[in-house]
Amino acid sequence: MHQHMNRSPAGSRWPRGHLGWAYSGLPEFEGRAASFLADGHVLGERQIFICDDPHAGRWPKDLLECGDLLVHSTAELYGESRVVDATAQGAVFQSILDEARALGYTGIRVVADNTSLTSTPERLEAWMCWEEEADMLIQRRPITGLCAFDRTRTAPATLKALMDVHPETLAA
Repeated sequence: MHQHMNRSPAGSRWPRGHLGWAYSGLPEFEGRAASFLADGHVLGERQIFICDDPHAGRWPKDLLECGDLLVHSTAELYGESRVVDATAQGAVFQSILDEARALGYTGIRVVADNTSLTSTPERLEAWMCWEEEADMLIQRRPITGLCAFDRTRTAPATLKALMDVHPETLAA
C-alpha cells in the first residue's frame, strides 16, 4: 500500500512521514514523545502533543509560552465521542499546518496516543478511515506524525492491523 519512505534531514534522529508505534505504558510514551518532539524543534517544526489526559506542566514552559509546542487532549482535537470523521479531521490538521506555516514554522510534528480512538469496533473502523486520509495528507504536506498505541490496552490483532496501515513502524 505504501511506497514512500521519507528520510530525515541530516542531524535528525527520527524518520519523517507517517509513523506507527506500539508502546507499553504512559512513562514510555511520554519519554519517547519528548525525544520525537525535540527533533522537530531542531527542524523548525511546530510540535503537537496529544493524549487523553495531557499535563502541560510536564513540558518546557518556554516552548508552551512561545507556541512552539501545543498540548491538546484527545477529546479536544478528535471530539468527545472519539469516533473520528476522516474528512473533518483532515481539515483540522490542514488548518493547524496552515497556521504553523503562516507563523514561520517549516511544518508540523504530531505525536498522539490514539489508543482510546480505537477502543471499540465503531471507533476502530472510523480510525482506520482516518489513517488512510492522514497518510495522504502527510505525503503531500510538511507533516510528520507519530501514531502511538498502548499495547497494554490494545488487543494484539487490533495492534497488528494498526501497525500495518503505517508506512513505517518504530521498534519498541
